[in-house]
Amino acid sequence: MQIISWQQFGLKTNPYDTLPLVDGGELSLEDAFIGRDHERKLLSSLFKSENNICLTVCGDTGVGKTSLANFQKFIWKQDKEKPLFSCRREIEASDTLLDKQNFLLEVIGSMLREIALVEPKLLTDPTLAKLNAIIDFTQMMSISGGISADVAGFGGGVNFSKERNTSSPIKLTTTSIEQHFLNLLGFIKTKTIGGRQYYGLVIHVNNFDVVLKDKNNKKKVISFFNEIRDILQTKDVYSLFLGPSDFYSQIIAPEQRVKSIFTRTPLVVKPLSKTEVVRAFEKRMELLKSKNVQQYIKPIDDEVVFRLHDLYHGDIRSIMTGIKDILGQCSDRVVQPLSMNEAMTLLGRERWERVSSDLSPGKQSILTFLVKNNKYISTKEASTILGKQSSNISGYYFKPLKDLGILEEKERKGKMVYFGLTDEYQPLKWWFESEIGVKKDISDTKIKQPTLFD
Repeated sequence: MQIISWQQFGLKTNPYDTLPLVDGGELSLEDAFIGRDHERKLLSSLFKSENNICLTVCGDTGVGKTSLANFQKFIWKQDKEKPLFSCRREIEASDTLLDKQNFLLEVIGSMLREIALVEPKLLTDPTLAKLNAIIDFTQMMSISGGISADVAGFGGGVNFSKERNTSSPIKLTTTSIEQHFLNLLGFIKTKTIGGRQYYGLVIHVNNFDVVLKDKNNKKKVISFFNEIRDILQTKDVYSLFLGPSDFYSQIIAPEQRVKSIFTRTPLVVKPLSKTEVVRAFEKRMELLKSKNVQQYIKPIDDEVVFRLHDLYHGDIRSIMTGIKDILGQCSDRVVQPLSMNEAMTLLGRERWERVSSDLSPGKQSILTFLVKNNKYISTKEASTILGKQSSNISGYYFKPLKDLGILEEKERKGKMVYFGLTDEYQPLKWWFESEIGVKKDISDTKIKQPTLFD
């Protein structure tokens, strides 16, 4: 894997950065955001017509839920009629966040951080100074191990004092933290922050996809929403919770008390179309074009993006990672956009280099079968190929390949289980197909071209 020099393409930096678009990032959020007209209209109409919203934003990993939420927060913050205060940094869902006190402290801390960025002198206000002391203390104690990460010691109330304009001890209980949150909300609605008067607050929580990967967390997440139900109903508080496609149906809908405070129809975010993804990449490259460069060099053909879109089912994060993997194989030799055959050969090579050192000859034989044949493989077929007993195949060959993310179960026929390549390793097959095409193109030269699968 080579270090990619983006300057050779006439670009200041990487246009395929997988991090979400964010207010204040290197790419202008307002200029780089593409598409989502339907979702944006729905969000705007909801937030303008209500004085309290709880909404789930659902979709597969990598489709752009966070960028959409960040863009909409940016728009709401600029709104002339009803500007809403929010943080450029989203709150990340985690095991420790699934607690009312922790949640409120995280919201308070995020809002204070945003105020410090926009108008730091406001932190001298007695209300904010007291809140800042609380956040400093909880952070210090959590890092030092003086209290657990979930601030469990606060359950019975903790007294402490700090110098930041707080002359009396501060007592932390769930009730007191709720009151601190309401005080902060009141401050945001009555004071001018960064030259703006805000009408309310947007709370944006990310990453329930990650939390819910652990099946043991499902009950914890449901309990969490029951616990914060009263806070979510606060007037002028607008809440966005981002999670997987079944987030609303599995977490919100089953609990009537929770369901009753959420917008009944979740916002489901689908993948961008192939042409929208290409437009998004072109927009990024235009915005990142180096000074004094008239025209940047496009690293890959659009057809490559289309094929990666099919492979990863529109997951733009995986598409961008795939492009970087391709360019990491040959970035110093690209003078014009890579063609489909070139790109797929390089991506297949990258996948092989990633795992080849971990594969025994037997595992390589199974992989070669899957790459050369347009079919899945069973333990019976693997037994024939390797000359091994079927009872040894699953544990010694299939399991390690599954653990490496190369193999996955594809179908069952009776008691027989069939395995195939995961999406991540389909490019191995493309490598084989592309090299066959290359061989045909140069067959008249009679030059031997070595490949993995000879």
